[in-house]
Amino acid sequence: MDFTATYCSTRRDLEERSWWLTTRLANLTGRLMQLVGHDHLAFVGVRQECQTAKAAITASRENLADHRRAHGC
Repeated sequence: MDFTATYCSTRRDLEERSWWLTTRLANLTGRLMQLVGHDHLAFVGVRQECQTAKAAITASRENLADHRRAHGC
């Protein structure tokens, strides 16, 4: 997090959400790799969670870009 983000709580919150979502996707990907060839139904469920997390990361990134444009931070 850079100097500007320490003074803008909204930007800080948006960046922290992005980090949290990215960490979640990494953990889900690890779980997905463990399920390959072992439990197809669980694999499909975790794959869907990965897709949901990826969509949330995209939305979070767009929210951050919108905030930066609107507030210049």
